[in-house]
Amino acid sequence: MTANLYVATDSTGVQHAGGAAVRWHLPTADGAAEVTTAPEGSTLVLCSATALLDELGDRIYLAEPTAGATDVDADGVARVLAARLLAETSWSVERAAQFALDCAEHVLGDAAGAVLPGGATLGDVIVDARSVLERSSDAAETRLGTLARLWALHRLRRQGEKIGDLAFGTLAEDRVADLDALDDPAWATAATVRDAVLGAVEALRHVALHRHVAASEATYELAASTGDTPSTPSAPIVTPWGTITVGAEHRRSDEPAWIAARDTASRARDAARDRGGEDADRAELAFQAEQLERLLSSAGR
Repeated sequence: MTANLYVATDSTGVQHAGGAAVRWHLPTADGAAEVTTAPEGSTLVLCSATALLDELGDRIYLAEPTAGATDVDADGVARVLAARLLAETSWSVERAAQFALDCAEHVLGDAAGAVLPGGATLGDVIVDARSVLERSSDAAETRLGTLARLWALHRLRRQGEKIGDLAFGTLAEDRVADLDALDDPAWATAATVRDAVLGAVEALRHVALHRHVAASEATYELAASTGDTPSTPSAPIVTPWGTITVGAEHRRSDEPAWIAARDTASRARDAARDRGGEDADRAELAFQAEQLERLLSSAGR
């Protein structure tokens, strides 16, 4: 792991860390951003790769402290008076999904053969997810789409939330037995691994829905440019992952990919700790930090 420090922000460049919202000056095509200073009475939060695991966001930047102590504490955080963002990393919804899959796959172990509702094993899910991320299998997308909606329903039901999303309504009626199967006590020994794998699928669902929306918008724009009368761009689109509406707000059941990636990493560490104790937890944390930095520094988005 490098000594690099990072700042994660929302899509507009606002960091939400330590209970405060900080709007950073962003890098430009000409280079590093202007210096951002901490609000009066507080400090800016810069994260090592280890600390970043719990502070992921829509965008991640490489940062450099310019004023104040630069020591990194035991949690991997540097609190400084001023800093600047040097450059945006290659973090994206695709990278978030890839990171989630890396974390889930790393803790599969003997649980790879555990069978999910529908007959697929956890190992099968990882293989399918990789192929969908690489756009190499429509059949895999259909299988994972149903599984992702089932998992989202399971998550909502555990949280005691009302299931009112049109994308899940029919599935909720048809797959009650499968939902119950996910709560079966037989899953107790592999539940954390299962949760990590299905959390990664939820991150992938965000990527897939984004692709379907982009494809629909491109079709609409092409039809409009040729003088055809296209259907309205806000018409519902049926996908393997659920029904969506172009231009509509994301529904609560569709978490951003970075949230699913963060939660998947946390579940994977839980699985490692359940299996091998604190030493395994620390080893998993180190693996995840290295994988995250590898993705942040790789070319492309």
